[in-house]
Amino acid sequence: MNISEARVAVLVENQYQELELWYPVLRLREAGATAVIVGPSADEVYASKLGYPAVANVAVSEVTPDHFDAVVVPGGFSPEYLRRNPAMVEFVQKAAAVDKPLAAICHAGWLLATAELLEGRRATSVATIKDDVRHAGAEWVDAPVVVDGRLVTGQLPNDLPEFMREVLRLLAEAEPADRPPLPALRPSPAAYDRPAVLRSRSAGPGSANYRAYAELG
Repeated sequence: MNISEARVAVLVENQYQELELWYPVLRLREAGATAVIVGPSADEVYASKLGYPAVANVAVSEVTPDHFDAVVVPGGFSPEYLRRNPAMVEFVQKAAAVDKPLAAICHAGWLLATAELLEGRRATSVATIKDDVRHAGAEWVDAPVVVDGRLVTGQLPNDLPEFMREVLRLLAEAEPADRPPLPALRPSPAAYDRPAVLRSRSAGPGSANYRAYAELG
């Protein structure tokens, strides 16, 4: 596949790690690919761990993996929120089911574990969740980047150049596929002159569960 024809979904939620979202997005765009930020909603601001705002180009309800040639899952603590969202779990499951390149870095192994995509695979992650990755059935490898078929996993922000080289390689090796047209994409990102402030609200009356949301400060 010509990289200029590739479409890649990059997943966003609150508490994402800044480099692990924006480096893949910008590196893909630099290479000529269409990088689309996919979030639970396209009408909300998402706060990074340090308050850097992001807005999704499209909501997960508006697309399927058939729209894309690969999926990238950034780390930070956003995978904890992604794994609580059935639509996001189903999205990566469907992408893996048709053998699309799936790339996850740092804490993104949490989402892969919940999606039951690690059984029998070789994978890495940030060392603090290696037990989670092992308990999900993977052979955890202490290496900056591990490639197992079309699954690419990485450890830390410093490993992003090698991580993205592998993603771009898999895209270049992939056969072009028929894809439905993308829906209208919202402009992204949000205004950078104000930080995104993370807040939380109850999931419902009397609920002990809380959902994170962000507002521009």
